[in-house]
Amino acid sequence: MFHNLSGARGSQTEILDERGGRPERQEYETRSKSSAANPNLDASPASDDRSRATLTKQEIAQAVYSACPRISRRQSKELIDAVLEEIVIALVAGDDVKLRGFGNFAVCRKRERPGRNPKTGVEAPITARRVVTFKGSEKLKAEVDGE
Repeated sequence: MFHNLSGARGSQTEILDERGGRPERQEYETRSKSSAANPNLDASPASDDRSRATLTKQEIAQAVYSACPRISRRQSKELIDAVLEEIVIALVAGDDVKLRGFGNFAVCRKRERPGRNPKTGVEAPITARRVVTFKGSEKLKAEVDGE
């Protein structure tokens, strides 16, 4: 049986022995639901909180709203949606998308090839398809590397 003692990130979990033995304590990492549902609205877009696992569209829209005080939250969400929609439209049309200082999105064609189900080992063909690739710019790579 599992019992969460505090519900916070990095909390201890008590594992109770079904036979009435002494409980064990284990450390584990969780992402609390409250932090995902209620992002910090006062946080700056360049927040030092690197513990979150994923940056969402809502968080990007909030950063735009914080950086541009003349637009509403609704307008910032619409702006992010419009930018992403333009990227999708270009990629569906087969065009490359180049964002200077960030990177390039491109559509590549993959031909059909033999594959194997890793669970069963049965061979099956992998169909031809188009995939989106991203190549980060040198500036982005340097920033991620900490230079």
